[in-house]
Amino acid sequence: MEGRRKRIRCYPFKISEWYAGLSAQEQADTDEFIKDMCGSREWKMPYYRPRLHDTDGLGELRWKSENKQHRLIGFLSYEVFYALVGCTHKQQIYKPPDALDTAGKRKGQIERGEVNTVEYDL
Repeated sequence: MEGRRKRIRCYPFKISEWYAGLSAQEQADTDEFIKDMCGSREWKMPYYRPRLHDTDGLGELRWKSENKQHRLIGFLSYEVFYALVGCTHKQQIYKPPDALDTAGKRKGQIERGEVNTVEYDL
């Protein structure tokens, strides 16, 4: 996705709770990854998948840390990526297993104006 630099906004409290559960190394790798992505004008595979199968407009940011595939599931609207769920991914299985359903519900809440997001600042 070309254009201006992207910003990341988060579903309130849930992304920071997920982040707090990461190891110190995972947090450092996540911070570096997010910094790099926000500084990039073009988001593409393998770090950004714009569409996840069988979802209503969800995509994911993707990186590896401590031999695990980490994901921030969300959606891109204009130049803002809305992070809805943090999770890991292995062999087409998300952990937690309800990550996609949860992300879909949270996306709807944001789109309907029921939830105010917060700037990514962990």
